[in-house]
Amino acid sequence: MKCGKTPLSFRGIAWCNLKRRPFRTVCLISLVAVLACVLFGGSAIIGSVVSGTDGLSKRLGADILILPSGYDKTIEGILLRGEPSTFFMEREWAEKIYEVEGVIAASPQLMVASFNASCCSIPAQIIGIEQDTDFIVEPWIRTSLPGRLSDGDIVVGGAVSGKPGGRLNFFGREYRIAAKMENTGTGFDGSIFMDMDSARRAARDRSEMTGDPPPPGGAISSVAVLTDGRFTPNAMADRIYSRFGYGKSGIAVVPAKEIIGNVSGGLRTLAGFVTAFAAVLWLLCVLALSVVFSVMTNERKREFGILRSLGITRKKLASLVVLESAAISAAGGLTGIFLSALLILPFRVYIKTTISMPYMHMPPAQMLAAAAGSLAVSFAAGMLASLCSSARICARETYGVIREGDA
Repeated sequence: MKCGKTPLSFRGIAWCNLKRRPFRTVCLISLVAVLACVLFGGSAIIGSVVSGTDGLSKRLGADILILPSGYDKTIEGILLRGEPSTFFMEREWAEKIYEVEGVIAASPQLMVASFNASCCSIPAQIIGIEQDTDFIVEPWIRTSLPGRLSDGDIVVGGAVSGKPGGRLNFFGREYRIAAKMENTGTGFDGSIFMDMDSARRAARDRSEMTGDPPPPGGAISSVAVLTDGRFTPNAMADRIYSRFGYGKSGIAVVPAKEIIGNVSGGLRTLAGFVTAFAAVLWLLCVLALSVVFSVMTNERKREFGILRSLGITRKKLASLVVLESAAISAAGGLTGIFLSALLILPFRVYIKTTISMPYMHMPPAQMLAAAAGSLAVSFAAGMLASLCSSARICARETYGVIREGDA
């Protein structure tokens, strides 16, 4: 006997049953696909944010950041999302902070925002570093540029267009790309790094074009501080405020862990939402599949009775339902993971911008692990849903099943 061209083997019967009800089969596969899509998509996004947060933690490097008062949120935008900004403070703060007990390194940086105009190749955050004292960017740059940055040379982040040896213009002046950094999932990916003298010249060029007052001589934007560990970052911030006056010094002291903590808090919220949503969806999926499989079992009483009379055991009949459930779960799981990947991979830049968190796409090995886990959970939903129907089949006697089917 055959169902079309499919021999009526045990697997063939299961395939025929699914093919005979195409609308119902497609609906069941779609239900599992939605579950797998949410599971895999949520895992991929959360994993990418975790990777980006780890990258920020490694690249930030400082215990404390000293900024002009009111710019603590601005520095978050620069570090997390690469939002260009320009602000200045006096160079003397680098020396003042270095004199505070517990400080072992203090390095200034200068932030200059380029324009989305013909004078600039791209809108980007220009970060000037003092190469003799820098302990944040320099170790990172060293992986791509063995020597020092020369005057007029720049290092571009991984998301910036351009290759080493190429040229970019900022405020009508040309700069040579000396090196390109690897992606980190942070705001550094869209930033431009140059030595402090070049950055100050860029700041002056910018002021001439905008008509804004020129930056003060030796201007900086922030001071990255490294401590000896005797005091916690928060205690160190209190010591700095105590020395220079709370609210009177014109500076803001931001512990680096506070920025990381804000990201971690957002990550916990995101993870909690995705987990709760996935749990509710999984439960609904199990319930819906259970109802459908139960209806399918009732509709096939006569079929099961005849198969039992032909010598097929109750366990074999139960296995038939489980096999159909396995096929639906596998097809739905793979479809959902595929669709989720199609949504996430091409739009990862948009996702990063939307969630406003460090976002670094997961490595292939972690992506495969997330896909395998999502498939396993989706498959478990189908298997669990078929247990009830399987148990009912095993509990029936042959004659009773046939009589129920004739009723």
